[in-house]
Amino acid sequence: MLWMLIACIGKEPLDGLAVLGYADNDTEDVQLTLIGDASDGLNTPRDLGFNPERLGELWVVNRTDDSVSIFFDSGTSSQTSEHIIDPYALHFMEEVSSIEFGNIGTFGTCQESRNTYNGNAAPNDFMGPTLWSTDFDIFGETNPAAVDYLTRLYGMQTDLGSHLDMLHETPLCMGIAWQYENAYWAFNGLKGSIDRNNFHLDHGPGFDDHSDGTIYRYGEGQFSRVPDVPSHMKYDHNDHLLYIADTGNNAIKVLDIVAGEPVDRLPVQEYGTAHYAIEGEDIQTLIDGSEYGMEMPSGLTIVEDVLLVTDNATSTIFAFTVEGDLIDMLETDFPSGALMGIYATSLEDIWMVNAVDNEVWRLQPSDVESSVITEVLEYTYY
Repeated sequence: MLWMLIACIGKEPLDGLAVLGYADNDTEDVQLTLIGDASDGLNTPRDLGFNPERLGELWVVNRTDDSVSIFFDSGTSSQTSEHIIDPYALHFMEEVSSIEFGNIGTFGTCQESRNTYNGNAAPNDFMGPTLWSTDFDIFGETNPAAVDYLTRLYGMQTDLGSHLDMLHETPLCMGIAWQYENAYWAFNGLKGSIDRNNFHLDHGPGFDDHSDGTIYRYGEGQFSRVPDVPSHMKYDHNDHLLYIADTGNNAIKVLDIVAGEPVDRLPVQEYGTAHYAIEGEDIQTLIDGSEYGMEMPSGLTIVEDVLLVTDNATSTIFAFTVEGDLIDMLETDFPSGALMGIYATSLEDIWMVNAVDNEVWRLQPSDVESSVITEVLEYTYY
């Protein structure tokens, strides 16, 4: 495959990455370790991420049963797991596509849904990103105080689970990226846009006051969803750039979040929230996937100024500079449709889902001892 690398970049390839086999494109030159499978509750896993507050705690979101599988002491001999389904996951995590840890003690998810309550109602597009707590005394648990309040308010038993907040202007949400505090970027698969969702103050576990949220829509119609294939994103806090896997257009795009101004007030699904269209936004195509043999970019992350992308169609992992130059690639043996979310703690430690076989895998250079867990990248809380 070395000739492909040369053809792709039009010059001698860079040295490559040990974790991708140093441009040999040979899985025998790397080490793949199975971390989890269906026995851990994995059920069409689509994204994953390490909790930055607790070393070795890996969270994986599962589409089929709207759940989370959590691994403790991941990749070590003492690894254990827990499978959690929120009491009202059929709305707040319906067909979950993506996860991103955010402000201290919280994380966000996006849902590839038009809000059918798992097929129990007609779609009404009352859907968007959800804010959650990482506290195990809260996440996945019923809040009796909220149930009591909402039951009295609505005159019927109402248990909205453990969610902290939700906004409802981003249906068919294919990817999520945290910016700061309770602000997240989300891939709107219905409108073909990137939406900035700010929850502002959350309402507490299981309540339902979402009236302080603001949503800004960027680039409507410039992005394209592929059903059942997440479009993951990553925000670069230093350069204020959002990197986006535009799956349907086979491209990696970059949104400069500083550019653009709100011009039009848009309709809202929920009273009290503010929804705006942005004009003058700066969206650039960084990578045209067709130039590299890529077909359907899905997973995306950035580590040490290297952009890692998974191709869902070919199960190939690509590495680029953040300027868009190809560094290396590895064509894995996973079936087509397997690779989605990807997470890297370093350039020698990559974690990824296999959505076809309900697995999570760890990828390392062949000479790295797999039992050694790498320190999780530290978050700077903005």
